[in-house]
Parts: sequence; structure tokens; C-alpha cells
Amino acid sequence: MCSNLAVSRVAVLKNEAEQFIRYLKTLSSQAWGHPSACEGWTVADVLGHLTGQDFSPRILSGLKGDVSAPEGSPAVSDHDEDKFAQSIFRRAIDAKERMGDHLLSTFVQRVDETVQVFGGVAIDQWDTLCYWPPGPETVRTMLNMRISELVMHAWDICSQFETDYRLSQDSVLVLMDTVDRAVRRAFRPDTFWGEPVTYRFDITVPLEAKRDIVLTKDGGSVGSDGADAQVVFGCNAETYVMLMYGRLKLEDAIDLSLLSVKGDEALVDGFASRFKGG
Repeated sequence: MCSNLAVSRVAVLKNEAEQFIRYLKTLSSQAWGHPSACEGWTVADVLGHLTGQDFSPRILSGLKGDVSAPEGSPAVSDHDEDKFAQSIFRRAIDAKERMGDHLLSTFVQRVDETVQVFGGVAIDQWDTLCYWPPGPETVRTMLNMRISELVMHAWDICSQFETDYRLSQDSVLVLMDTVDRAVRRAFRPDTFWGEPVTYRFDITVPLEAKRDIVLTKDGGSVGSDGADAQVVFGCNAETYVMLMYGRLKLEDAIDLSLLSVKGDEALVDGFASRFKGG
């Protein structure tokens, strides 16, 4: 991603945040206890998760050359993916309870700070590394991660009150570039899996693109292993993103005619059974 594209994505973050905040301010007090699309999480829990993810200090420290773990965060050397995933809910609840009635105002403040920090990144700083529990990430990757977290969790909330809620085209284009991270977490190792299988997504709208998901016994990845795809899925970009981020089940996408399938039925079933969530 070139520096100019990174700068344009700061505007995407700002626009998505502003729209989400406007929506949150319309919710009644009762709505905060309403279930979200995240199983077991209320609307307030989701916002606690988003608010607890304070990106600004990590970016600012990274820009100063410091990639060490902030106080209270695990060292990279201690990272365990499963334990990290399990701790997400606990940290979301902790943040929600700690902020109480100030949850929304704190979220707004932290989002504003994050937009300002990313907006102040110089052209030659986008590849600077910053702390992230699994391992240091570049500033540009952190920007994409923040957009994807904000957009998908906004969907988790808004879709529960508006059944026709859709992702914006700008956000979908960003999320297409972040699917690789979701895939690595979604497909866990399976020692019983045979030879690598390539699943190709033939995307048509709003742009024509092909994305390969390669499944091996070690997990999943975005890219190509050099082989022809054994299964080809046809869909638009939003469906691809929603599938890979675990917000849409494969069988539901097929039933709703959002996804066409060409290939061996057993391999299609294998894709669905290996998927553990984005």
C-alpha cells in the first residue's frame, strides 16, 4: 500500500467513525443491553472492546522507535493466539465496567485521538513498526486494522437494529486488504487435512478481483500455492468480506444466492467445517 493510499484511508477511518458515532448517539439507554451480532456480547460489550483498543499510544511510541509492550499488555514473546482470543471478551467487559456512563464519550475521545495520530503520520513513517501482541506491525497495517475493527463491529451493532444495514464501498475495499489476518485466525491447524486445497473467490463488484484461500494442515492463508483452484466461489466484494470475517455463513450465502459454487461438494464442506471465525 503506497503512502498516498494510506493517507486516503485515514479519511475512510474518519468517515466511518463519524457515521458510527452519529448512530450510537441515537440509541436509547435500553439498546445498550441489546444483544449484538457477536455471540454473547451486548452492544455495550462491543463498544467496550472498541474503546479498550487504544491505538494512539502504540502508534506514538512506535514513531519514537519504541515497540515494547505498554504497561498491562503482554510481551510479544509471551503471545499465545488462543489465550489472546480468549482474553478479548474479558478485556471488553473490564473496559465497559471501568468507563461506566462515560463509555460512549471515552470511545468518541479515543477515536478522535486515533484519527489525529494517523493524520499526523509523515510520508516516510508508514512502514515504522509499532507494538502489537502477536508481533510488531507497521503503522499502515495498524491503520487498516483499526478500520476493519471499527467497520465490522459497527456492523455487529447496527445490523441488529437495521436488517438492511450494509458496509460502505470504501470500507469494503479496505477490508479486502485485511482478510489475510482474518484468515490466519479463522482456519486453525488440522493434522488430518490432506493435500493443500485452493479455494478461489471470483469477485465482480465493485471491482473485478480474484482472491485465493489456500488451506493446508497447518492452517489457511491468502495467496496462491501455484495450483489451479479446486473450488471457485463467485460473489461480490462485500459477501467475500462478510464470509471471511465470520459474519456470514457459507451455507447461508449459498441459500441467499449471494455466492455461486463450482467444484467438489466434499471440498466445499471441508472449507465450511474448517472455518472457525474471522
